Amino acid sequence: MKLCMKYFYAVMLSVATISLASCSQDEDDEPLPDNNKKEQGVTIDFNKYFTEKQFSDANTASNCDYLNSDEKVMILYMNLARTDGEAFTQAFLSDLLESTNEDEQSLISDLKAVKNRPLLIPNKKLSEAAEFHANDIGKNGETGHNSTDGTSFDIRIRGFYNGGAIAENIAYGSNDPVAYLRMLLIDQGVSKRGHRKNILNEAYCRIGIAIRQHKKWDHCCVQDFSDSLGD
Repeated sequence: MKLCMKYFYAVMLSVATISLASCSQDEDDEPLPDNNKKEQGVTIDFNKYFTEKQFSDANTASNCDYLNSDEKVMILYMNLARTDGEAFTQAFLSDLLESTNEDEQSLISDLKAVKNRPLLIPNKKLSEAAEFHANDIGKNGETGHNSTDGTSFDIRIRGFYNGGAIAENIAYGSNDPVAYLRMLLIDQGVSKRGHRKNILNEAYCRIGIAIRQHKKWDHCCVQDFSDSLGD
């Protein structure tokens, strides 16, 4: 599947600290979406690449009333990538298999090693931190991890969320969650591929996310990650 975007810009920063808590998932899920997903005119048959259980388990955001449908889809797709990187490649990135682009080649290689990593469980506090930042930079047409009043990203997140290692991805330009995920995973031109590492990092099991309108870039997406030691 090939997704075309008018423009896209992404930045990343991560910081680690330690605290105590647990990582868990709510039991009661809403009905799952249709297992045949159509994106950009391409129909994807989840059942061809993932078992029903894998798909069901990956849909950790289905019962989160504080997330919109695009945010839920992004978490689902991130979890499918973490569940089986090779299957994810076949389902969503098959057009990159013959690519000679260094970043795309490295993504295919990295995904081969991804199997049964901990699922990302939505966290309301992290989502509130992400939403605050997305609204702040969106309304003001700014970019970056610091708040428009100069507050650093770690202090901002700690105002909502206690402890644990934290990391943040920010992307601009699209309101398509699959396009965001694709670009963040490829990490074109990002030397250390920090966005990709955050999304696939097995140490992270909590996710907050917000996709909001942006004054300059049309939309922005903020992803805040943490491990099992936060609260």
